[in-house]
Amino acid sequence: MEIISIIMIVFALFAYAAVIHRVRKGEITKGEFIFWSIVWIAVIVVALIPSFAAEIANFFGIGRGVDVLIYISILALFYLIFRVYVKLEKLEQEITQLVRKLAKKKK
Repeated sequence: MEIISIIMIVFALFAYAAVIHRVRKGEITKGEFIFWSIVWIAVIVVALIPSFAAEIANFFGIGRGVDVLIYISILALFYLIFRVYVKLEKLEQEITQLVRKLAKKKK
């Protein structure tokens, strides 16, 4: 096993433990828990069985296993950025409503 595989596994286990901790504290939803579980378990599987990424790449008609991992990572990042953007917009709206209520009370 290569050093990068060991680093990936240790990091994924650490991150997965953090996910479990947050779900127990009620800080993330079950849907978020499932999403992050899939992500970190997939990282562990790919680190343990590198040929698995090549099989996925062949299934999608992509040349190398690393390429399919990069494509999936980029898609996941875009999805996460979208989720953050939506939450930020909602937070801004809530802050605006709160400021308006407070301004009306001061008058």
